[in-house]
Amino acid sequence: MKQVPPDVANLLTAIAFAYDVGMTRHDDRFDIVTLVVRAREGDIDAFEALVDRYETKLLRFCLRTLGDRQDAEDVVQDTLVQAWKSMNALTEPAAFGTWIYRLASNKCTDLLRRRMARPSDAQDPDDMSIHADGRASVEKSVEARTALQHFSDVLQTLSSEQRVTWVLHQMEGLSYAEVATTLGISEGSVRGRIHRARTAIMEGMEGWM
Repeated sequence: MKQVPPDVANLLTAIAFAYDVGMTRHDDRFDIVTLVVRAREGDIDAFEALVDRYETKLLRFCLRTLGDRQDAEDVVQDTLVQAWKSMNALTEPAAFGTWIYRLASNKCTDLLRRRMARPSDAQDPDDMSIHADGRASVEKSVEARTALQHFSDVLQTLSSEQRVTWVLHQMEGLSYAEVATTLGISEGSVRGRIHRARTAIMEGMEGWM
């Protein structure tokens, strides 16, 4: 397998940092299972607590995958509405996190496929991240902003399946097994998609060292 040169790896790490965001704090008095059970019984407050825990994570994932803030926000809202309407379809309350990521992943994949039928608009690098207050951002430098824009362009050349899989693993930190469960595919398929995505990104970022 082709190894990632240290300078390329460092660049990708810096770009990933530019995408990063502080996680929303939440109330840990109730665990996920309790909240899901209550939400399935129609408890709106319980569902809102679930939204508090996952909305920022979903938005970050959708931003990284789609590269467009408005599209990402729309997908998140559609995902949350579908989740509320389909809570009874979730047979394992403890699997809520994987389940809601799958809903969002499916919507992102569908949107990416629809985009292929129309020209893609250039994205403002500022739309590719959520800024955390007080955190230094590598986007402050013109060089880093240019690299981030180029990385965004390269990411958009990946197939919808590769992009969703790569973002879940490389940027959201899910393991191969977790990505496989989320997308409903085998671990072998996950590894194959990530390898092809990584190779394409390395080739696309060649010269940005």
